[in-house]
Amino acid sequence: MTWRIAAASVAGTSHAKTGRPCQDSVRVRLVKATRGPALVVAVSDGAGSAAHSEIGSDNAVATVTDLIANYLETGAEIAGLEREVALNWLAQIQSKLSGIAAEAETSVKEFACTLLIAIVGTESAAFIQVGDGAMVVREEGDDGWSYVFWPQHGEYINSTNFVTSPDAAAAMEFACVNRKVVSISSFSDGIESLVLNYATKTVHDPFFNAMIGPVREVATEGLDHGLSESLARYLGSDRICERTDDDKSLVIATCVPSTSSDTNAAT
Repeated sequence: MTWRIAAASVAGTSHAKTGRPCQDSVRVRLVKATRGPALVVAVSDGAGSAAHSEIGSDNAVATVTDLIANYLETGAEIAGLEREVALNWLAQIQSKLSGIAAEAETSVKEFACTLLIAIVGTESAAFIQVGDGAMVVREEGDDGWSYVFWPQHGEYINSTNFVTSPDAAAAMEFACVNRKVVSISSFSDGIESLVLNYATKTVHDPFFNAMIGPVREVATEGLDHGLSESLARYLGSDRICERTDDDKSLVIATCVPSTSSDTNAAT
C-alpha cells in the first residue's frame, strides 16, 4: 500500500484586505519506518493577533516533522510512541520559537500558533493536537469519517490554545491507536464550520468523500503538486471564501494498493 496526498494553505480574504500573509503552514512527509512508509502530517495555524505567527507556524511544522522523522528512522515504532515523547517534541518546538523570539528581541507570544500532528503507519497511528482545527480519519472497514479530537475552543469560538502558551503541555491531546487508518484529512480552523457540525459534533462526510476521490486517482506515490495546486485554487475560490474569510489549510491523504509505477517517496 502507498500514500497519495494533496495539501494546500491559502490566505484568507481578510488577510488580503490588510496585506498580511497567510499564517497557516503545512508539512507532509513519507518516512522510512521499520514496518514500511509512515505518513507524517503537520498543520499549524498562526494566531491572527500575533505579529509573526506565520514564522511560528512554519517553524513549528518544520521542526516537528524533522523530529518525527528522526524518531522513526532510528527504528522506533509508532505503536510504542508515548505521551512523554510527544511532550518532548512540544518542548523542542517551544525552545525553537523562544530562540527565534530572542533573536528578534520580541515576545514569543508574537509567534503563537496551533499544531495538529498525525503519524500514520501500516497498522497503527498516533495523533497530537494543541489548539483548534481538526483531524478526521477513515479506518479500514469504515463507511464514514470520524474526528480524532474535537477542536479546542475557549469560551468564544475564535479563542484557542497555542504551542507558545505556558500551559500548552497540559492542553496537548495525544492518542496512539493500533488500528489501520486508510484515509486522513487535517485542516485548520478556517474551514471548520464547513466540514464539522458543531451542534451534533459530527463530520460532514460528503465533503471528504468528494475530496478523496481525485486523490485516490493520483498515479504516483506521495504529494501530488498538480492536485495540490488545484486544491489551493478551490480553497481560494469564491464558493469557499463567501463562507469564511480566514486562512485555510487542508491535507487529504489516502492509502491505495502499490503499482509498478510507484517510486519510493519515503525520505
